[in-house]
Amino acid sequence: MAKDKDYIKLIHAGRWLRLRKEILTAHPLCQECQKVGRIEVATEVHHIRPVEEAISYHDKRQRMYDPHNLQALCHDCHVKIHTEAGRSGRQATKKRNDKQVAQVIKKFFPDEG
Repeated sequence: MAKDKDYIKLIHAGRWLRLRKEILTAHPLCQECQKVGRIEVATEVHHIRPVEEAISYHDKRQRMYDPHNLQALCHDCHVKIHTEAGRSGRQATKKRNDKQVAQVIKKFFPDEG
């Protein structure tokens, strides 16, 4: 689970909850399961390009609400995608945070990076 304050704010916003419902209504079956011929109900909406990896709040909002960045998934597929991408667990969070710090340093202090 992401700990980013901006992400937490966005994921609890009414706009996200409405969009999430729209995506699950439009795609009631898991899009990953369908690729391999399985039929599972989609219960979660996945951000293909992770919101918490964006640097600015503006970029996070764009990723959060872009319907082309969303995928309807069952819980198992959602966990699998995050695990395979290395975006779950304490080490992944630390790695993600270190990467964000490096991006900020590069952006605001280009001579330091």
